[in-house]
Amino acid sequence: MELSAGNRTGTRLEDQVKDWSSRHRTGLVVALWAVIVLLIVGYSVREPVKDWWLAREACGGQLPTEDLEIVRTDLRLGKTEESFDAETGTYSCVLRNENDRAVISVDTYPAGHDRDQLLGFAGSSRPPDAVLPGGLPGFEEDPGIVHLMPECPHGVLSATEKREAEKREAEEKAVPERRRLLVRTRTPSVHSPAEKAAMLRLAVRMTNVVTEKAGCGGKPLPAPADGAVPDEGALVPRARAKGTACDALATGRVPAAGRDGEVRIAIADGGIVGRCTLRATEAYPDARKGMSIVELTSWLGDWGPRVHEMGSDPDPLPMGRGAARRPALTEHRAWAVARCDGDDVGFAARWGQDYPDRHRKPGTTYVPPTEAERYEQRVLLREYVSAFGADQMRRGACTDLELPEKPEKPERSE
Repeated sequence: MELSAGNRTGTRLEDQVKDWSSRHRTGLVVALWAVIVLLIVGYSVREPVKDWWLAREACGGQLPTEDLEIVRTDLRLGKTEESFDAETGTYSCVLRNENDRAVISVDTYPAGHDRDQLLGFAGSSRPPDAVLPGGLPGFEEDPGIVHLMPECPHGVLSATEKREAEKREAEEKAVPERRRLLVRTRTPSVHSPAEKAAMLRLAVRMTNVVTEKAGCGGKPLPAPADGAVPDEGALVPRARAKGTACDALATGRVPAAGRDGEVRIAIADGGIVGRCTLRATEAYPDARKGMSIVELTSWLGDWGPRVHEMGSDPDPLPMGRGAARRPALTEHRAWAVARCDGDDVGFAARWGQDYPDRHRKPGTTYVPPTEAERYEQRVLLREYVSAFGADQMRRGACTDLELPEKPEKPERSE
């Protein structure tokens, strides 16, 4: 029934609107709810779509979807960044979550100051935390941080490397060098074996991507075997280390604290860094159970001059190229050098972090070692590095092993 003129209170247009809304009230309510539902659905869909897009675009779209899903947490993805400098060969990419924490990051380091700093820091934090399987040229520095050093014979050179290469080429007896690119992949949230396996696959995949991008020209790294993970090394009784890469700790003279100890073997074929660790396992007046007694380490490549192995040596290892790379010996560590298939190689022997320690007991006063004791420490360390280096020479295509000179015996005992 139409409203009478007496019931109409507004203009004709307003009355028409009221008439229309009265007749279509149900439809308006339905439409309003439809809009609300669409807004809710749109918001709920937006975040997964953003996740999919960021995962698809991160690191040039080269991250394998399945492996990325394994290493990321349940947090939404937030943003991605990528850069590449063709002149220097420097590449960087990072995928972050909604809290601005890195899910995965990949960075390359050509020879120069930045690489020296990174390798110096890695070398000072007791590498390797784990060695890599399948002959991969690298190591795991800490859980979730993988360093790979693939060959890069045709890659770009930094300004520093160019100057050094020109200087070496000018020398009559310059030795051809195997150039490598350092690629660091970091996945902070990995813990389980499945996550570590995915991390390793991602690291190898991205290393092959960036070496191709930089025009390295070397062979791609082989994909890890199914389920392969970084290996922290086998811990075996000292006697069982005989004949292994850690034979020097099984057959040589060792302090009494380690005679019935165990040896951790963390050396892999093709590895960049390897370590043999002699540990105490029995109660002994001069050692705690599980304490590191002796460390043997092999180093491949040019690490620069800044490595303080395990962060506690009084002097850096002489690891630079040319005259700076030379044998050395103190009562703290011994260092030998060689050439292995075009690469510089170094072998180190040093005492463990807590051995020898004369002021371990609370309240006791530090007593420095006598000259005779310092001489004996140097003798033992030279024996270790000599045996370790000679064994590694037999196992690989290595030449020109240079050992530190024998220490001079003190004229009289103190």
